[in-house]
Amino acid sequence: MVPILSMLIMDVSNSTKAPAEIYDHLAFTEEKLQELNTNQNKIYVNYRMGDELFILSDTEHYTALLSLYVKVLWPASDFPLKCSFHSVDIPFPEGNPEHWNHPSIKTVRESLQSIKKSNMQDFSSPHMTKGIEIALMYATDIFRDLTESQQEVMQYYLTGMSQKDIAAKTNKSVATISKHVQLSRVKQLTEIIDYVKSTYSLNSEVLVEQLRDITASGGK
Repeated sequence: MVPILSMLIMDVSNSTKAPAEIYDHLAFTEEKLQELNTNQNKIYVNYRMGDELFILSDTEHYTALLSLYVKVLWPASDFPLKCSFHSVDIPFPEGNPEHWNHPSIKTVRESLQSIKKSNMQDFSSPHMTKGIEIALMYATDIFRDLTESQQEVMQYYLTGMSQKDIAAKTNKSVATISKHVQLSRVKQLTEIIDYVKSTYSLNSEVLVEQLRDITASGGK
């Protein structure tokens, strides 16, 4: 079996103007993603350079899916989290990944730079297909228009909760939750997530369930 390394760099836009809470959330995200590391699935996560998350996985294209779930939890649309992911046919680095300097990292970072100031796209990848690019452009639009209440409902909805259960959880009426579901466009986001999973053959339900568990935390 050919070894695969999937990598992701996530960077906060306009971070010099961001409130301190942003950095707290990056630290929280690092902690939650580290919990994905198991004997079956290797995940390395490091919050570094003040405003960046560096992530490695031994599951091909898993970081594409990971970037979507992290964006679901991201609390600051004014400081969008830019994401660049890539998979290459090389083994997971031995020893400290921080000492690893494969040329593919430069490729991912250059791809990230290409969207740093984009108002249309928060996701990039070297050689990304047009279908994925358009799907992630739509996801970018969804994430940037969310209110706090809509985002909360989105997080619960993606864990599989019914609208009735979300209403009970948030002390809101079912009608209000239904409106939030519609306005958050979470059903469309679910289709995007399914499309990414299908395109990249991400069939591991264990990994998806782990991501749902993170989403259930609601960033708390």
